[in-house]
Amino acid sequence: MKRHEIFGFLALLTAVSTEPAFSQDMGSWSLGQSMGNDGKVVHMASIHATNMISSGSSMDYAPLYSIACKTGDAAHWSQWLELEDSVSGHGDIELSAVVDDKSAREENWQISSKGRILTRENTPDIAELRRARVLKLGWNWGWSWAWISDEARIDLGDVEPVIFTLAKSCGIAEPE
Repeated sequence: MKRHEIFGFLALLTAVSTEPAFSQDMGSWSLGQSMGNDGKVVHMASIHATNMISSGSSMDYAPLYSIACKTGDAAHWSQWLELEDSVSGHGDIELSAVVDDKSAREENWQISSKGRILTRENTPDIAELRRARVLKLGWNWGWSWAWISDEARIDLGDVEPVIFTLAKSCGIAEPE
């Protein structure tokens, strides 16, 4: 055998003898991780809303929505919504959540210390999203005499493989 025939044969043998690589299409979702306050690794998947929100301090923007889990902690899945402008107030804010064509429901989300990130810890919410296509989150902000309403529309795409991947990364079961 000549040298180029040997390399061709080895390449063919390698291609046939190895198992195909496993990959999943995450669509518009981005995967990442960070360290939680308790030292556990937090795995997250993020996607931008499909609509733009008018911002008082900069150009219009699309909020960033994330689903997250902590390594080894199946009881605490969470959702995050990152905004460019701060929400006035502290503690909790009431958001209106609509999953697909279901009725709107009121949910309490926690406002971060800088008011730009809203979080909700609720495993049943994530379980419901596994087969959902669209999530709409609406909120009011401002002062009691001058409320401004906004809404983030998140086209989830095929979110079930995203949640599966997060669960595997966290070493926990998918929420049911």
